[in-house]
Formats: sequence, C-alpha cells, structure tokens
Amino acid sequence: MSLSGKAALVAGGVGPIGRAVARGLLQAGADVIINSRSEAKLATLAKDLGHPSRLHCVHGTMMPSGIDRTIEKVLAIATPSHVVAHAGVAWFTESGAEDETNILSAPKHSLLEMDRAIFSQNKGVLVDMHFGVASILLPKMRQMSGCSYTFLTGTSATMQRQLSPLTRINTHALSGLASALRAEGQAAADCIYLSELRVGNLPLRDLPAMAKDPTQMPLSAELGMLTAGIAAAGARWEGPQAGGDLYQVNDIEDLKQLRIRFPLTEVSGEPLPALWHWQTFSQKTLKPRMSTGQD
Repeated sequence: MSLSGKAALVAGGVGPIGRAVARGLLQAGADVIINSRSEAKLATLAKDLGHPSRLHCVHGTMMPSGIDRTIEKVLAIATPSHVVAHAGVAWFTESGAEDETNILSAPKHSLLEMDRAIFSQNKGVLVDMHFGVASILLPKMRQMSGCSYTFLTGTSATMQRQLSPLTRINTHALSGLASALRAEGQAAADCIYLSELRVGNLPLRDLPAMAKDPTQMPLSAELGMLTAGIAAAGARWEGPQAGGDLYQVNDIEDLKQLRIRFPLTEVSGEPLPALWHWQTFSQKTLKPRMSTGQD
C-alpha cells in the first residue's frame, strides 16, 4: 500500500538517517514534514532530495524550549498520519553541530569524571524530545484511522566511531519510551500501529565494493525504505486493534527478511536522486544517479 495523500513527520534530525527516512517516505508517496534548528541543514536536505514538492521543511526544534511552536508549524501544514521518531544521532553524532547532536558529542573526559549537573541535564535529552512529540501528536492521531508511529532506535550503525556515553544512555532511554508506549497501546487495543525498529551493530557495506558498484545501497537507505514499509503497514489498519511490535535488525539477514515482510510500494511521480554517492564518496568521485524505481 502506498502513502499517497498521507502526511508523515520525521522527528529526530536531518542527518543521514533522517534524510534516508524522508526519502523512503517520499518514495511511498507521502507528503513529508521534517524539522531542524539549522536552516542550512534543511536547505542541504532539500537540495540532496532534489527539492521535491512533497517535502516540507520546518525550521524549529523539538526540544522542550521550542516544541510547541514547532508543532504548530507542523500542524499548519498537515496533521501527520505517520510519524517516524529516530535516534540517528546515536550513529552520526557531529561535534559542534547546530542541533541536538551537539550535546551528545563525546566528552573530553570519562563518564564518571562528568559534572553531575551536566549529566543530569543531558541524560534524557532524546527521550524528553520524543516524549514531547508523542504526547502532542498521538492523541490527535487517535482521532484518525490508518496511522502509524515508528521509533527507529539502536546502538550503532557502524563500529568505526566510538559512541559517547550520553549517546548510549539516551538511546536506551528512547527504547524504553518506545516499549512503554507499545505496551500501553497493545493493552488498550490502540488504533495506531505503534512499532519500534531497533538496529544493532550492523557492519558497514564493504567500501571497496561500493566504489566498484556505487549503485549498492548504504544501510541508512535500506533502513529508510524499511521504515516507510512499516508505516505503509500501519496505513492498512482501520479501527481499534492491538498492533505494532518490536522489530530487531541484528544482521543483514534480519534486514533482508524485514524488507520482504514490509515491502515499499513506490509511487511514480517526481524522480528522487539515488543519493548513494553522498553516503561514502564525494560528489567529485561519483556522479549523481536518478532513481528508476529499481534501486
């Protein structure tokens, strides 16, 4: 089933994971809303995706200090039928970034040397942010049918970068929030397909092989397409019923089987750049290639 005519919100950032999720939802036909505190990052995202008409970039934060205003901007565009709440910063923490990833960057000292006030302030940044989004949007979505809310969590998409202690703590806290919301929804026979896609320490695709075959998708792209497939499964639901589950990707075979279980129905329309080149290589090395629906 496609997501044509449906609005989807991507909450959690506009880095490689957020960008891949947005692309997957666009492939499925959704109108995609995505936010960031960085206007420059939003501009880069829109450019990378070819400025599709169904992409709506919202300048604003989902942190407690600004979430109400940001959600107002989102609802002025549409009430989302689908939300993907991701913890992409767990994999792509960027030192000095102009968004929430900055505070989760690796500290100069060990965890136990961290000031207690700083730890207390930052130990729940991700869960605070995503709880705020869920507390505002889930009640609105319960007035609709065929909705989904997907948490994309995990510990790392690559072992090449050491996770900061605060990133590990925040990521596990977000999984706890997803688990609690799923349990409540299942107990109440919720009408929302509420799921968690939890990603383990998957190895990177072999870089020399990708250099020879740049059409090979990076893991972030596959996760984006899988997330869109899960959202489409929620779009098939009508009426109150217990749904959603924990889906775990611990190896490539898990990813393959879930892609089969939750296929992505691509909608013809504006072609989207494949974007595989930006994941590992510079644009000088590989030329952009347009999606043909076979990617």
